Amino acid sequence: MRAFELKNPNGISMFILNLEPDELLLESLQNFIREKGIKNGCIVSGIGTLKKLVYHRVTTVEPNPTNEFLEVQGPIELSSMQGLVVDFQPHIHFVASDLKSTYSGHLENGSIVLYLAEVLILKLEDINLKRIPDEKGISFINLLQE
Repeated sequence: MRAFELKNPNGISMFILNLEPDELLLESLQNFIREKGIKNGCIVSGIGTLKKLVYHRVTTVEPNPTNEFLEVQGPIELSSMQGLVVDFQPHIHFVASDLKSTYSGHLENGSIVLYLAEVLILKLEDINLKRIPDEKGISFINLLQE
């Protein structure tokens, strides 16, 4: 992976990442986030191609959600990817397609880059976010006071 850091005059850091063939998409992002100390941030944009897509999606409208975990073999066009980094943990949703179908959901470990993936991460400074699960196990973002 190649990465570039850009800082605007206000000190806000943006990272542009170029992932290469056969890199694990989510795992590479997780490692980069830890290495760069991105405790909280936004995954503003992501595009690319995938050899394999691993994801989950909600399959019910009941009070307690049920998830389905899926794996799709490529070639897959990753058209959109965005999310948040909270307490060093990325939570990423995506839209992707192959020659027959369109897929969307929550990106999981095991997705593999085919030709490239390009990701823009914005680091949020001076903010303390934490996901706290409710009684149904759904984790909501909370702003913690320092």
